[in-house]
Amino acid sequence: MVQSFRNRAILSVVPSTTTSDFQSQKSSKESIEPLQPQLPLKKRRNVAKFPLPTSEQRFLRPVPTKKKAVTPRAFKQEIPKFQSHRAKRSRIDQLARLKKLAEPKNTPSTRPRKRPEKTKSFISESLPPKKAPVTTRHRSRSSSLLLYATRMLILGVGIAVIGGTVLSILKPGISSNPISQAADSEVQGNQEWESPSILPLAVQQTRQITALKTELDTVIAKYPNLTPGVFLIDTDTGAYVDINGDTAVAAASTIKLPILMAFFQAVDQGRIKLDDMLTMEESHVAEGSGDMQFRQPGSKYTALETATKMIVISDNTATNMLIEALGGADVLNQLFQSWGLKNTVINNPLPDLSGTNTTTPKDLINLISQVNQGGLVSLKSRDRLFRIMERTENDSLLPRGIGRGAVIAHKTGNLKSVLADAGMIDLVNGKRYLLAVLVKRPDDDQDAVELIRGVSKKTYQYLKSSE
Repeated sequence: MVQSFRNRAILSVVPSTTTSDFQSQKSSKESIEPLQPQLPLKKRRNVAKFPLPTSEQRFLRPVPTKKKAVTPRAFKQEIPKFQSHRAKRSRIDQLARLKKLAEPKNTPSTRPRKRPEKTKSFISESLPPKKAPVTTRHRSRSSSLLLYATRMLILGVGIAVIGGTVLSILKPGISSNPISQAADSEVQGNQEWESPSILPLAVQQTRQITALKTELDTVIAKYPNLTPGVFLIDTDTGAYVDINGDTAVAAASTIKLPILMAFFQAVDQGRIKLDDMLTMEESHVAEGSGDMQFRQPGSKYTALETATKMIVISDNTATNMLIEALGGADVLNQLFQSWGLKNTVINNPLPDLSGTNTTTPKDLINLISQVNQGGLVSLKSRDRLFRIMERTENDSLLPRGIGRGAVIAHKTGNLKSVLADAGMIDLVNGKRYLLAVLVKRPDDDQDAVELIRGVSKKTYQYLKSSE
């Protein structure tokens, strides 16, 4: 007889009869019931069972078997089929995962929702205007209000323009239309850029440099046969020296300076371009300085090349070409007068051996001073203009009187009756001064060369040593 104890660690087998009784009963029963084969020992937890014969099983008290824990059917239904292989996990973990799976995912979908858009468009097109949603009505109202406001604004601008036009007709000097004022200011700005403002030609003369004038008078006194005209001005202080500065003399090739200014002013105004091709005609060919006279008529040069040759090698043929390209001598003379050059006149084309073209030292310095201050031409043209003047090949006059390191941009003039040089000099110490020396001489007198060099040297030494 098998007894079950509370302490399952104890194993006990209690037979119901003695061994002899058992054998006797066995022998008596063998004839009645055959023996069943021995079953192997089964171990369930800590209780061992020995299989007993069937005849004795009726004498045993049935031991209630422990009910096996069965998972509720509802819980099995909650577990998804695809998680059946994880049944060994604890119920807490499974419930947590089920809860996580049950939560809705708020991640936005990256795929475009074409079907709702098509449905929406189809519905919006199929429905009549009266059954449109409230939001559509609101949008239509806002768009209609915006359209109405835009129309009113256009109407107001039109009324303002009409009113300004009427006022401008009644009072030409007054313009109350802001739009027309803005347009006028823009046009005025464009005109100022195309045509730079003309500064007053009067040089800002502060005081006469008497000490330097005395030294220059000493140099001039050495050459009694010559009649020089000298005008000097310090651009930083306005100090000046004037010796016969307003006396008109033959301009020779110094007349090419105002022609150069007129050329770059025309470039700034768009009347001529630097790369425009100019044709040398037979009427342009002039003797004297320059190499264009040796070319065949019909040769073509750019406008910039022509202007450069006019200054650098003092080409007379190039000068005549530019005079014609700029409108002729009469047009240029009127332009010179508007600049305040009262004594600068072109009477004949180059070479003008008789000296009919005239100018004065003060006119030339006033002209260079205006360009230096940003007048007459644009700043870009001013820089190009002075670079051309720095390349003047004839350096036998003013450049001989300045020291090493100084920079000069100038133009010379040479006739039998006159020798001249005028330009702008930059010193190493940062000073800048303008100097023009025009000397009337009898029949190609070479003393005029020494006079100009002496005046240049004295001026350079004085301004270099002065603070």
